Order: sequence, then C-alpha cells, then structure tokens
Amino acid sequence: MRALLVMLGGSLMLAACGPSAEQQAAANEAAAANAVEAQQMATQVEALSPGQRDGVFIRAIRDAGLRCQGVTSSERGEKPGSWVATCQEGSRHIITFGANGMANVTSFTPQPAPQR
Repeated sequence: MRALLVMLGGSLMLAACGPSAEQQAAANEAAAANAVEAQQMATQVEALSPGQRDGVFIRAIRDAGLRCQGVTSSERGEKPGSWVATCQEGSRHIITFGANGMANVTSFTPQPAPQR
C-alpha cells in the first residue's frame, strides 16, 4: 500500500511539472507572432535593391565575426526567407533574419566534387 502511495505521489508531481493550458496557449501565440514578424523581415530584405541587400549581408557576416571582403553575389536560399551570400574570397554564408531583425549567419564551404 505504501509503495502505491509513493508511486501515486510521484505521478502527481510529474503531472504538475508540465505547462498549464494557458501557458501553452501563450507560448503558441508568441511563436505565431514571431513567425509573422520574421516573414515581414524577409519581405523587407527581399524588397531591397541587390546592392543594398549585399550591403546588409556583408554587415551581418562581419558582425558574426567572419571574414568577408565583399559580397559578390547573393541568391535566395532553399528555406523560405533565407539567402546565400558569396564573398570575394569564395566563402559562402546562409543568412536568415529573426523576428527581432537579428541576422543568423551559417557559414559553409562547398566540397569539390570527387574526381574520377
């Protein structure tokens, strides 16, 4: 009987650890608002001229602490709202913008195709 009470008490404590329905609803609402703001930011970046857009991208790359002498080209990425910027020295970076306007920069170097 005592073991049953301990298991029941433990189960009740675990159930109390999860978010309430109101907390979950508030979190879902905040996530939806962030998604809308991120889409608005993506639309603003897309509306820039190519030169202005590349200027924004080089600033984001340098702010991320990465080297880039100049952005020579940029194109839309595979993920909606993402861009791929290529620097003069050949480095490439995926840039996305969050709802707060902050840029997220992920660098990658394409691997050359294997020679046969």
